[in-house]
Amino acid sequence: MIEKKRLIEYLPPFIKQFPEMQEIMKSENKETDIADKKMSEVLDNAFIESCDGYGIKKYENMLGINPSDSDTLELRKTRVLNRWNDTVPYTYKVLLRRLNIFCGVNNFDISGNLKDYELFITTNLFKPGQVKEFEIMLDRLIPVNIYLRTDNKAAHDISGKESIGGNVTYTRMRTIGKAV
Repeated sequence: MIEKKRLIEYLPPFIKQFPEMQEIMKSENKETDIADKKMSEVLDNAFIESCDGYGIKKYENMLGINPSDSDTLELRKTRVLNRWNDTVPYTYKVLLRRLNIFCGVNNFDISGNLKDYELFITTNLFKPGQVKEFEIMLDRLIPVNIYLRTDNKAAHDISGKESIGGNVTYTRMRTIGKAV
């Protein structure tokens, strides 16, 4: 990254020596730092992969996507990228490229019989919302005359203890009234 010059460095040497000019430049540096930060945010929000929550919201509005409150920024970016890249016509090579982008390079198995219009895809998706977004992508990508079966086999390390407990309670109710 290029180191930013302070404003005082742009002044001629004879003006730099005045304390008033040094103080003015210090206060102006704060303003230019704010402007630089805003310009950086604008530049970051111009690209889907580097945008923040504000930027991704703009892309979602353009594409008609309504995110849920539980969606992470990463999932929202994936969803926007997925929809942004939806262009037709689709070929098998395009499908493989999209699967590599979405699932990770070779992080899926694809098989089937294209002569019988069958396609089977096994993935290893484990992040929340990924499977649903994957199915939405395939609905847009795969022609309706192809039988599609998907299976997600996310590997999880599950460990813990199993306990069984029980409780028996005996209750007896008595009513105490006035003795007659």
